[in-house]
Amino acid sequence: YKFAVYAEGLLSAGVRQREFVPSRDELKKLMFLKEMPAVVSCYGGGSCKIAISPTLTAGTAVARLLSGLRLNPRQNKYALFEKCDNEYKVIEDRTLLADVLAKFERQKTAKIGEWSLFFKLFAIVEFTIANSDPLELVFLYEAVCDQVRRGLYPDDKVSLHELAALRCQYLYGDYSPDKAYPVEGVYRVTLPEIRPANRKQTGTLKSLGTLGKGTIRKLKDLYTDSEREDELLFAEETEKARNTINDFWKTKAGFNKGTAQQELLKLTTRWLGFGYGVFEVVVIDNRFRDSELWLAVGRTDIAIYPRLKSVPIEVHTYDTIISFGAPQENVFRIAIEGHAPLEMSTPQFLDIARLMKTYIGIMVKGKRNK
Repeated sequence: YKFAVYAEGLLSAGVRQREFVPSRDELKKLMFLKEMPAVVSCYGGGSCKIAISPTLTAGTAVARLLSGLRLNPRQNKYALFEKCDNEYKVIEDRTLLADVLAKFERQKTAKIGEWSLFFKLFAIVEFTIANSDPLELVFLYEAVCDQVRRGLYPDDKVSLHELAALRCQYLYGDYSPDKAYPVEGVYRVTLPEIRPANRKQTGTLKSLGTLGKGTIRKLKDLYTDSEREDELLFAEETEKARNTINDFWKTKAGFNKGTAQQELLKLTTRWLGFGYGVFEVVVIDNRFRDSELWLAVGRTDIAIYPRLKSVPIEVHTYDTIISFGAPQENVFRIAIEGHAPLEMSTPQFLDIARLMKTYIGIMVKGKRNK
């Protein structure tokens, strides 16, 4: 009888149709009319437990988290994300979290990574260091550092090295030669775009003419040699980055955590890329010299950047965007007034659409209020 009453209550709450079969944990809890416990992580290793019912949406959970943190974000938007290693996928407000946990269970069974719930900033609309809530400053600071660490902050390499040095000062205090730290924790090292001129040509075109009656083993050895060269080159670039970051780090001696945080935010708010969500995309047509680019989605416009560069190739305000969407999976299309449609290949097509939709909604609401 109690279970029937409980089920009737769920139905009367207007629960959406489920997208996934309930997880084992959910079914066990339902038998005892209990909610599922889940852990939500955030930057800095922090986490909190939330109780998930079959009707709890991501938007409601975000509202509860903001209330529990006593955080008043004004116009800035927070969201829950699905997180696995360095990959984040935003969860729509109306999505049932029970469905997300059921999906996590499936992915774990299929050995598709360890996924978890993560809470962070989704859209930066307004920000001033002087007037911001101290807790919101922490979220913003961590978001910028995460972009730098993942190599998704549109600025020149020298500036990125300085940001990484300020992060080191925040995490480890004053520089000391005996302070070892993982470079990948503060900065993304990439291989040079142009390989050394004396590098051995181990590509397929050269090899096919010399293998003759070569075997698969020879081909395997060929690619292994190439991989070793890349590993050595990567190690060399990592050491160069470490030395440059250390040189900047030495100049930050005496900065406490608060000062290091504020100095980093002062630098980032002066740059064009501040507040943009940056996505790696491959432009399908040949309008640009390089096809592998960045799409930066901001409060008033979108911009196309060369990867690892600070100056955009194109900028388009939302007023000039006629439509946008995904005509097929992993393809995102933007129709722009006076320009040919911009089509890009990206697995993050849903996140791009959601972020653009959020910013346009905020812009329209602001115009109505005026």
